[in-house]
Amino acid sequence: MLLAGFTSAVLAQARDAPRLAKEYAEAVEAVNRAHADKPAARDEDELGKKLPANAAKCVAELTKVEDSPAAREALATAAKAALELDRTEDFEPLRARLAAFAPGPAKELGIVLSRPRFLAIGTNGVEPEGLAAIADVLDLVLDGYAERFGFTAFSKVAGKKLRLRVHLEQKITRPPHFAPQFPWHSEIDFPVVDARAFRSPTADGKFLFYGLCHELGHVIAMWGDRQNEEDRHAWAHYTGVVLVEHLAQTRKDHPAMQELRDVRWRSLEFERKQLAAKKVVPGPKDADTVFARFLALHDAVGAKAIGEALNALDAAGKHLLENRVRYYAMRDFEAELLSSKAGRAKKKDIEAAFAGG
Repeated sequence: MLLAGFTSAVLAQARDAPRLAKEYAEAVEAVNRAHADKPAARDEDELGKKLPANAAKCVAELTKVEDSPAAREALATAAKAALELDRTEDFEPLRARLAAFAPGPAKELGIVLSRPRFLAIGTNGVEPEGLAAIADVLDLVLDGYAERFGFTAFSKVAGKKLRLRVHLEQKITRPPHFAPQFPWHSEIDFPVVDARAFRSPTADGKFLFYGLCHELGHVIAMWGDRQNEEDRHAWAHYTGVVLVEHLAQTRKDHPAMQELRDVRWRSLEFERKQLAAKKVVPGPKDADTVFARFLALHDAVGAKAIGEALNALDAAGKHLLENRVRYYAMRDFEAELLSSKAGRAKKKDIEAAFAGG
């Protein structure tokens, strides 16, 4: 009788796993949605504490569940939901329980590293030391954006951390890219070819350090709308080379920078020579002319004034929101620059940079 009762309890627990995972995921969703509608938490650590107590009980029960196909799926569902709120304290035991009887699916969930400004997720064989190496570089890049431009917000919802999804590939066929489709946070998809270290360029010439700097530019600002990309990707290229050059100059002795040599091919100095050779002038026509526009503005007022202008547009709500991603208009950007203290002193230079539309 005792054995029968024990077996019945285990079966009930396994049968309850989908419900527990669903309740947990819905609780995470509710916290994120309420915050997105009316941001109140200072950061995601504070936001995570708003998760109801019954959600923690769901995790505790799931970590005791016995093996079954439904239990495996439930553990994976709850673990993924935990990362939507940077609840690594929930993710780790859920992943460990799944790994106890299904190492393959647990490996697919990946490993995580939580930092104050972002959550790094390593998949497809990325090792902890490799994830930490990339995270160290991202910390420097975020510092650099604050120093050069004055940008400190890197996600579509205030208080939410940026996500960096790192995946190991035998060969990189698609470069890093900003993934704007997620509802609560901004995410960068980031392929690597080394599980334990971060070097750039790669042996086959992929500029991953520059790519990380470039994609942060997309996270900070998109231009026009989904049908009309006013920047032709030139904004992210501009911010990318500014950051590569800045960090190569100011952090050259930092341990995280020792295997990063992108500045030889990705810098403001290099780009100036390229534009001069092609005799490119500022304008709206294509990526080269728009990049020349940003470079002209950079030379006229400096990166910090450019950042202040975008921050002012953001504060005034002068942007288009698509899935909470901010899209700015060049005409608003020009007007903001011209009205600034730095811009008033360089009125002719700014107007020349925006000539042609």
